[in-house]
Amino acid sequence: MSPRPAPARLPRGPVIAIARAYGRVLGAVLSVGRRCGAGRLGGAPAATAGTLVAVHLAAVTMWFGPPGIGAALGAGLATSIIVRCRVRHRGLTEAERRTAEEVFGTAPWLDDVVLTDLAGRGGRAFTLPAVDGRILCSLGSAFDAALGEGAGAYPAPGQLLIHELVHAWQITTARSAGEFLADALADQARYELGEDVYGLRDARDTHHAPRRRDVERQATIVDRWFGGQSSPTRLPRDPDSPAIPVIDQLRGLGRRC
Repeated sequence: MSPRPAPARLPRGPVIAIARAYGRVLGAVLSVGRRCGAGRLGGAPAATAGTLVAVHLAAVTMWFGPPGIGAALGAGLATSIIVRCRVRHRGLTEAERRTAEEVFGTAPWLDDVVLTDLAGRGGRAFTLPAVDGRILCSLGSAFDAALGEGAGAYPAPGQLLIHELVHAWQITTARSAGEFLADALADQARYELGEDVYGLRDARDTHHAPRRRDVERQATIVDRWFGGQSSPTRLPRDPDSPAIPVIDQLRGLGRRC
């Protein structure tokens, strides 16, 4: 019996390019939706979900003319109602805000952060721009205790929240929602293709200023500083950590947003 052929590998370059292009399209959709007042569909999670569902369905059903577009809009409205009823969301608590300010300093954009109990595939947290101009940080099971006991890759209390807030910072400092989403989805494509997009390549990565197209490694540098994993003394938020230049940059750019 001849050996079974190895499964074909997806072409890495085109997959990442498609993910990046898709991110730019999503960013354009959210920007147009904001200008058109889509935020009136409900809270930030409901309005954003409804807009994205409507636009994705419209791309398929528009060939049926007005009935197809009407069906897509109806599906978007129904989605927003369901999300408004079933998805919990809130702003940062006082304690969460104080913890965030230990990392980002006094940052006005923290007012725009909305935490939700949504989660991605495998229960993973995720962050994205909302259609009303705010920022959705979806923490899944950590929603009720964002400063509670850590676990897995985020062992320190609050470390997962800080990781996602770095993505919120990236959104506020990006030139557009599309720029952030292009980089984030390209990172996600690399992750699905087997690359460790969260890991630091070597000790020097901690010294590097955050790079725009490396969103997960940027967030990892900061959350490890927060949790103490990148400090030789294992001291959380170590003022002598090699990551301090990165933290200073976060604080400087964040104040100008």
